[in-house]
Amino acid sequence: MYSVIIPAKNEANNLKKLLPELGLVMETLGQDYEIIVLNDAVSSRSKEELKKIKMKHLKIINREKNFGVGYAFKEGFSLAKGDTIITMDADQSHDPKEITKFLPFLKKYDMVCGSRYIPGSKFEMGLSRSIISRTFNKIFGILLSIPLQDFTSGFRVFKKKVMDTINLESNGFGIYIEIPIKSHISGFKLTEVPINYHKRGSGTSNLSYLKQGPEYGKVLIKAFFSKIFKNTPIRNKS
Repeated sequence: MYSVIIPAKNEANNLKKLLPELGLVMETLGQDYEIIVLNDAVSSRSKEELKKIKMKHLKIINREKNFGVGYAFKEGFSLAKGDTIITMDADQSHDPKEITKFLPFLKKYDMVCGSRYIPGSKFEMGLSRSIISRTFNKIFGILLSIPLQDFTSGFRVFKKKVMDTINLESNGFGIYIEIPIKSHISGFKLTEVPINYHKRGSGTSNLSYLKQGPEYGKVLIKAFFSKIFKNTPIRNKS
């Protein structure tokens, strides 16, 4: 069974287009599935618009407290029933049709990450964002020796046992890099596939470098010392 987890904040206009396309792709995979949208319900209009979307296997979770993408992901992982988890953004930057090229790699790897920065990929991003993103990713790769060029992409497919093993702490954007970093340190096998990264469909990005940078730094420092001293808890106790 597949569990698709999508964190969202005021993304109703994008989800109205994304979810039907995603549903069509999931129907072709030949397995049961669920689509879980974790909606930070700060807009009553957004909640009302999402109610209008009628689809099989769709669960809309309107979150009334603990706003933040990290909280949303952790709630989604706790609710997921599938043994394979798919994460993607709500703003139409990720193409659901590309999910099919991730899945064959799960025969050999535990996590498959969509990458904007390997041969075969394309991305639509402003110059400043591209420079900042590439710089962050280059630093992560050098310090942690992880075989990824794009740690910050939210388009991933992985086995649920990964989430059952690692202990996630970030409540904000830091969770994007915490997931692959802790998965690697815990011994899981990771790989990348090229993706086409599109500009958001509508609305304004929730990303803030002033918040994102310190969160990334905190995760990076903790992971770096964990890798050196092997004494920071990475795995869940269960």
